[in-house]
Amino acid sequence: MDLSRIRAVLFDLDGTLVDSAPDLARAVDGVLGELGYPAAGEAMVRDWVGEGARRLLSRAITRTERYEPPAETLDHALARFFELYGQQLYRDSRPYPGVIPTLRKLAADGYRLAVVTNKPRRFAQPILEAMGVADAVPVVVGGECTPVRKPDPAPLRLALERLGATPEEALMVGDSAIDVAAARNLGIPVVCVPYGYSRGVDPADLGADAVLSGFGELAVLLRGMGRGVGEAP
Repeated sequence: MDLSRIRAVLFDLDGTLVDSAPDLARAVDGVLGELGYPAAGEAMVRDWVGEGARRLLSRAITRTERYEPPAETLDHALARFFELYGQQLYRDSRPYPGVIPTLRKLAADGYRLAVVTNKPRRFAQPILEAMGVADAVPVVVGGECTPVRKPDPAPLRLALERLGATPEEALMVGDSAIDVAAARNLGIPVVCVPYGYSRGVDPADLGADAVLSGFGELAVLLRGMGRGVGEAP
């Protein structure tokens, strides 16, 4: 994997930069309780995150992948979830170790950074602000910003356009098969973190070009295989 041309780094959010499962689970269980369904709990919610809120709520209500609840029920549950989650986006969520200093380091080195998430942008942006890294990550592409979501490459392509970068200069960092597939569909390299919401799949089996030992290794990897932006070859 040659990273010498990398100038832009795209990051997934949930499970990659921040452990948001506690706050997601609280909102999910609030909705389930209002609808008369049993609570799911944080452990189950962790296994369902990654394909957008609608899929999350569908799984929480039906406890299966095979079918969705009636559209009216799901629409109501989704609207209520957005209300509850929006009230406490960052109460118990926490950045993973090494995320904040690494993002700041990469930005200081001149890398152009973006978050590409299936979460709505109106939730993703405040989380980055609460983490104190919104200035280091100026571009946020949420699930509603393109007609299709990851693993389609359209959100990644939009992020690169807003960063003023090309796919040849880009690297994707994620935690799931969805992130790997999105990167492959755009033809860019991808590395995975060793934690996150991979739905029980070992990160080593996701098909990424590399699995980091920890988030902080990303800066080392880029410096070792490439060079800081603006440095002479």
